[in-house]
Amino acid sequence: MAFPFESLDKAFLAGTQAPWASFAPVWRLEYRGTLTQPQLVRALGFVLARYPWAAARVQNEAWVLPEAIDAQAQFSAIDADAEKETALADRFLELSTEAPLHLTWVRRGDDAGVLVFQQHHSLADGRAFLALVDDFVKCLDAESSPLPLGIVPRRREREALSSRGPLVFLRGALHTVKELLLGNLRPLAPVFSNVGTDYSGGNRTLHHFVPRQRLEAWREPRTKKGLSMNDLLAAALCTALSRVSKSGGIHNLFLPIDVRPREGFESFANHLSSMQLRWRPMPTVLALAQALRDAAAPILAARLPWKRTLFDAWLVRLSPMALLRKTLLVKRQLLTNFSFSNLVPLGIPGADADGKWHTNSLVIDRLLITTPCTPPQAVNTTVVGYGGDVCFNFNFKDSAVARADVEALVREFSVALDEVDRTLGC
Repeated sequence: MAFPFESLDKAFLAGTQAPWASFAPVWRLEYRGTLTQPQLVRALGFVLARYPWAAARVQNEAWVLPEAIDAQAQFSAIDADAEKETALADRFLELSTEAPLHLTWVRRGDDAGVLVFQQHHSLADGRAFLALVDDFVKCLDAESSPLPLGIVPRRREREALSSRGPLVFLRGALHTVKELLLGNLRPLAPVFSNVGTDYSGGNRTLHHFVPRQRLEAWREPRTKKGLSMNDLLAAALCTALSRVSKSGGIHNLFLPIDVRPREGFESFANHLSSMQLRWRPMPTVLALAQALRDAAAPILAARLPWKRTLFDAWLVRLSPMALLRKTLLVKRQLLTNFSFSNLVPLGIPGADADGKWHTNSLVIDRLLITTPCTPPQAVNTTVVGYGGDVCFNFNFKDSAVARADVEALVREFSVALDEVDRTLGC
């Protein structure tokens, strides 16, 4: 059975180019406890039956579902080895011949290890994939299928929108065209991560942990200033970028936005839009946070990220795959400097009171993410809250940017967070 691509399926597949570019985020679940290979393969089989698109193949821009699930083919196991573990983030997923999901069990002895899920982004977004992982963890305790609810639907992108029609399409089109014109008429100044041109290297990540309580302590003082958590975190990141880059001019921050209704909408797919905010270096993090808030307010008030999805989807569907790949991987026009994806508001579905996943025999201690970079952005940041920490995953292409420069970015980001603490009196 074949299901035609939605526009985001196609767009994310366009970011794939053999042998080095596979737009496939890697989720690492570090655990303490006991597991067996039959237990893992059985749980994976349960989940693939519930999410059959995770076992599909791609043919002619369509998902072709398998006649039978073969969980063993999407599973592998290795003993702990730093070089092999690092290489997992670079595994190329050829979707015409293999599934868009692969699980690798990294064994670190009898009572610890890592579960590494590699998921092609054309399959699903972060919110959808967190739900799949939650189901997988539940299945680890099961001797037989514990999920009698049936297949999770893969709904069309337009179904997530509360309003549609010609006027919505036109308003979204005007917003997208305005962004494109602005990007061409008022070019951006590059930051340090936009300069490199060699994207043939590895996908690497520096993980920076911040106690959740530290950020929660900001709530009352930031609310009094009319600022959201995202305003402050984005401003701290942009401040760090400008300090490492030592450049002025106008820059652009790309913010993915989940456009699903918050309740009653189940869909294993990509339901994303975006907001792009132009900014320039400012003397304080607080001043930049206020500027970002002021820039975002009219966009969010008019719900432009939601309205633009209809036009953006039409534009992607109309574009040949070869043109999309040329635009993403070859032309490399600097229309945005940096991507900041904040998954913290999504929470961790099914987590226990400590904010972690548990089974009868183990606890998942950490959730880490490596999100591949696409040119001309050699660094991006994905942030997720898990347990008592918020982890900022600074992802980078090691052939396009020096590790030392990414380490400097993390240090400056930490300094910017300290500045927020002082400003808010925390």
